[in-house]
Amino acid sequence: MDIKARNLVRTYADFRLDVAEADFPAGSVTAVLGPNGKGKTTLLRILAGLDREFRGEVTYDGKRLNARIRRDMTMTFQTPMLLDRSVYANIEYPLKIRGVARTRRRRRVETLLEQLSISHLSKLNARKLSGGESQKVALARGLSLEPRLLLLDEPFSAIDQESIDAMLDCIAAYNQSSGATVILVSHDETQVKRLCECEYII
Repeated sequence: MDIKARNLVRTYADFRLDVAEADFPAGSVTAVLGPNGKGKTTLLRILAGLDREFRGEVTYDGKRLNARIRRDMTMTFQTPMLLDRSVYANIEYPLKIRGVARTRRRRRVETLLEQLSISHLSKLNARKLSGGESQKVALARGLSLEPRLLLLDEPFSAIDQESIDAMLDCIAAYNQSSGATVILVSHDETQVKRLCECEYII
């Protein structure tokens, strides 16, 4: 999915985001970099369609945001919003509400558990995990529907290097196998330099 943002302005009482031009080519992995408080998350929320109180234009393959495009995107948050259920149930949930058959759901969930090395956590309550484990579960859930656009807000913040490495490998493998566009917010360039081919400095 090719994303273009033009003349974006989002104003708050104490903050203003200005983005004259930002391009995220189809199939690319792009890091949105910059210090805290500069609007990285705000930009990501606009791209995800979660913040509509802005001026300017965002297009997805040349089209305005619509229900079909929304179904093709996933966003994960800096603080994962996990259900008070098992890890398996959290990853399966998006597939279940989309009506995916049980056998296919199981295959997809088990594949993601294995890719992120969290199969041993499958039956544990997701809200009782460590920070790194929670982020891996959130990523697995985000990937479950195989989105064409994956938006990641500070996915590596305050987690251990082993978890970061596993997530980087999983994101790279998904991008290469699916051709999905990945946009990743970070304040730390060293965390993403081996993954991201493009950078947008905010």
